[in-house]
Amino acid sequence: MKIHIITGHFHPQLHPRAFRSNELALEFARRGYDVTVTNCWTIKGFDYETYAKENGISIHNLNILQSSIDNKVSSALHDKSNSGIIKTIKNYYLGSSLFYRGPLIANRLQIDDDTDLVIALSTPFTCLYGLSKYVEKKGKKWVVIADSGDPFYGSKQTPRAIWFKYIERSVYKKFDYLTIPTENAIPLYEQVIPPKKIAVIPQGFRMDNLKLYHGQLNNPVKFAYAGVFYRDIRNPEFLFKYLSCLNIDFEFYLFMRCPDDVVKEMMEKYPNLKDRVKVSYSLPHDKLLYELSTMHFLVNIENDSNTQMPSKLIDYGMSGRPIFSCKSTTFSEKKLLRFMQGDYKDAYEIDIKKYDIVTIANQFIELYKSVER
Repeated sequence: MKIHIITGHFHPQLHPRAFRSNELALEFARRGYDVTVTNCWTIKGFDYETYAKENGISIHNLNILQSSIDNKVSSALHDKSNSGIIKTIKNYYLGSSLFYRGPLIANRLQIDDDTDLVIALSTPFTCLYGLSKYVEKKGKKWVVIADSGDPFYGSKQTPRAIWFKYIERSVYKKFDYLTIPTENAIPLYEQVIPPKKIAVIPQGFRMDNLKLYHGQLNNPVKFAYAGVFYRDIRNPEFLFKYLSCLNIDFEFYLFMRCPDDVVKEMMEKYPNLKDRVKVSYSLPHDKLLYELSTMHFLVNIENDSNTQMPSKLIDYGMSGRPIFSCKSTTFSEKKLLRFMQGDYKDAYEIDIKKYDIVTIANQFIELYKSVER
């Protein structure tokens, strides 16, 4: 079987979409499939040729964007005016760089005629838009699946003009299926693609090679948060405010994807937490999992919107540590204190088996087989 994956994020980026594309590519390759990855965002200095050879895949870098290993964009294609009100206006009216980079992807993309399955990942939606333009030019010769973590038009975080609803609908017409990670997100997509073409396939990771800590956990109590903060849908201030008033010995670890303005703001606002909050950035995925497994428990700050499930919840489940889940409107001080005392009866439960990449890859193959050709 010949599979082509088109992605805006790929290994070694520390991004949920990079994990998605990489895990799928490696699992398909382990099955003996012929796998090509078209990568739109190149990490300078990373040896893609060796990585591809070691894992039995082919990697074609389009060099649409380039960045250093810490994901800071340095390409000339990056618009340095993308800040504040200018960024908001560009996102709302122009979809950021959609109309520029989409055709650029279409012009540089090459998919072999004998390919069986093409999977294009969004975010960014630019990958789907670019592939749709390529299909218009070359004709549809393959089973084509779009995989989306967030809607483009219906995004709660980035509002966009009404015309993107019709652009997104036009793009999805070129695809046989759209796969999304959670059922709760289906209503956001129903306005741009028929529900019968939507399939729920969650994030997946390899589970048979985890390296975790299994030793004794000593005082002080250590707990951690991993991921990204947002001022709107995932604002942590309620937690920082409470912890700043807590006269208990603890260490709170923050494992952030990259330097975070919200973290900086919290540390400035609650300076008495300086010695008790430990911040780390850009940990490789395997290292992150190990560090999470050394904690007494982990903190999940729920999105105010229930249409998304943070991908870090899967990491939490893989670590094997209890999960304290909370949000500003339902935060329970008593529940957090019980966790700090080792009482985890209210721990958030996650069925980690359904996120095994073997299961996830099987679901994509079943979708492929269901398409009439």
